[in-house]
Amino acid sequence: MENNCKPETSFIYRIFLLLIILVSGLILTYGLFLAFVFVGSGFDTSLFSTQIATLSQDVSLLRLMQFLQSFCVFILPPFVLTRLYKENFSAFLQLKKPNIKPALLGMLSILFMIPLINVLVSWNAGMHLPEALHGVESWMRASEDAAEMVTKKMLQGTAWYDLVINLIIIAMLAGIGEEFFFRGLLQSIFGWEIGPKTTPKPDWAIHTTIWVVAFLFSAMHMQFYGFIPRLLLGAWFGYLLWWTGSIWVPVLAHFMNNAISTIAVFMQNKGLTSGDPDQIGLGENWWLCLLSIALLAVCAHYLRKGQKECKTRA
Repeated sequence: MENNCKPETSFIYRIFLLLIILVSGLILTYGLFLAFVFVGSGFDTSLFSTQIATLSQDVSLLRLMQFLQSFCVFILPPFVLTRLYKENFSAFLQLKKPNIKPALLGMLSILFMIPLINVLVSWNAGMHLPEALHGVESWMRASEDAAEMVTKKMLQGTAWYDLVINLIIIAMLAGIGEEFFFRGLLQSIFGWEIGPKTTPKPDWAIHTTIWVVAFLFSAMHMQFYGFIPRLLLGAWFGYLLWWTGSIWVPVLAHFMNNAISTIAVFMQNKGLTSGDPDQIGLGENWWLCLLSIALLAVCAHYLRKGQKECKTRA
């Protein structure tokens, strides 16, 4: 009997290619970064060394690194791998144009989610490991502090130019890149493997895929004291893709999430507001968390209803 199983359809083969492309993307990121810095230093090796040593204090270089990482590690690999897998780009990455109402509701759901996320962030930040794992906790805290320091440095600007650049790099490119990679690429890879090899997939396989990818999404950020809220956020993005069938809906929601934080910090830097959006849903405003959950439930109901109606018409 002829074997019709092609190597590109093997799950192990796909993961192997994924790892190769990821490593290549990281090498390309750092290679291009060092090349840009070296050229920018006028080929002065001493100045080049100084700039690299003080990277965490240079906003322009941090933005350049973030830009290159978003493109080389998250935006480019899904398209390269889809070609290597011999899949159709539109179907595999779910690139179809979204309907306007689900897209707007997906963005609006991020506003509804703010109180709930704030409560989870506060709870997660206060978690402590057993004394026997004190060394691990110290490492986790150090990693968290380092990531927070870089983020604060990038968001320090008070010029409108800073806001525009940060919205492009932190909100737009990160939103597109991370959603194309995690929801578009990884959900397709794991969704293909988990559950019976049938079409359509059973719901339990889709739920499993969404939460596995959300776990990877949260772990990738290496910010352990925000792991739980980021896990929930990643799962929500995954469900937005499932309910709407368009990667652009979680992309817009992800953009909305990052843009809100970026704009809020910028307004605080400019002295335009003194309120802290991270406190919404905490303290005396605890009831907003319950409202947040209720509104998210309404969003989920509406989007699932729209998904079922589309399937019925199809």
